[in-house]
Amino acid sequence: MLAEDNFQELKNRVFQAYKTEEPVLHEFREFARRLKGDVKPIRPFSVNAVSFVSSDGGDNRLYFNPATVELVRVVDSLGDQCALDAIASNSKANELNNRVETSSPLLVEPLRRLCEDLNTNVVGLSYLLKGLGEPGKSTGAVRIYRDIVEWAVLYDLMKYRVWGSHTIIVREGMLRTKSFKREIFPKLDQLIRQAYQEHKKKNITVSMVGVAKQSAVLSRLSVALELEETMHKPYPCYVRVPEDIEAKCYNYDRTWLDTLETSEPGEDGSYLYQSMGKLFLVKFGNRPFDPVWPVDIAEWQLGEVDTIIGQLTKDAQPGFPIPDFPMCVQKAHDFAKVNGLEVDILQDILFEGITQNLTPEEKEKVLRMKYLGQNLTNIRYRNA
Repeated sequence: MLAEDNFQELKNRVFQAYKTEEPVLHEFREFARRLKGDVKPIRPFSVNAVSFVSSDGGDNRLYFNPATVELVRVVDSLGDQCALDAIASNSKANELNNRVETSSPLLVEPLRRLCEDLNTNVVGLSYLLKGLGEPGKSTGAVRIYRDIVEWAVLYDLMKYRVWGSHTIIVREGMLRTKSFKREIFPKLDQLIRQAYQEHKKKNITVSMVGVAKQSAVLSRLSVALELEETMHKPYPCYVRVPEDIEAKCYNYDRTWLDTLETSEPGEDGSYLYQSMGKLFLVKFGNRPFDPVWPVDIAEWQLGEVDTIIGQLTKDAQPGFPIPDFPMCVQKAHDFAKVNGLEVDILQDILFEGITQNLTPEEKEKVLRMKYLGQNLTNIRYRNA
């Protein structure tokens, strides 16, 4: 606990430290004033909106020490399960390649189609997957795998799903990722662009956007945007974030900002980048203080921004329980969520798997430990 004199000294030091940061606030307020001059109103348009999300990793981890199993499950806003997998804590990276073998019982179909079209296996998609099964790296590798499966589902919806009318596919997260190798992501970008053109030939526009609940840009600009009242409009509005402002908010390398159109080829003529979107700040609500969200629009659709954001607004305005946030994303979350009872059932399935090769006496010992060794107090309040 701080004594009164220590508290006063700390207060003085914090104030002194802030003086060196004050020019940064002035710089960001200038950014906010620049953005304020470019804010545009939104006109809502009706469209078929579809989203997909994966179940949260922390809520879908099954334990029965020493065994741990991570569930990877992606569900769309129509309630259809797009992908399902289970990864053991001691799995090795090469075992993931079974997920794209047609004869394998572990087949993940969207991932198979993605790898087939990219002419690679699962491990070839990312260097970070090699950490699977290694202490301290396995959890991060599973997170990367989950992100790759989400991108596989996005590609599947763009390439292989038949759409009967104009559709907007909403990814929760930006249209950029560090999960893929830098030489792989441009190939994925080209495949998605080709899929977009194939739909266009049928007079159907299938748009693709990324919407996040937070971003480094919005976090860094939030105070300045509020002070300058940049988005305080009595109507839905949006503004594109210029590249120089966006770069000031990141400590990442250029591949996070660059797309095909803005990157330079290497000596071998290849392009290395990890983004296919341009950043916009969007307020879907009609009131001045409604929330502002970061939105990525695909680079090849920048000429259709007014229509795409208008379509997204139509879906976001009835959003619940998060107001003025795309309803299709929230529906997908509802379908993807694995509740407490379902987790308990899955835990029992894991228990059956662990004990299937034990003798009846050994199984009884484990069963006794499982139920009589539980913390009954925690269970009582968890289910209250």
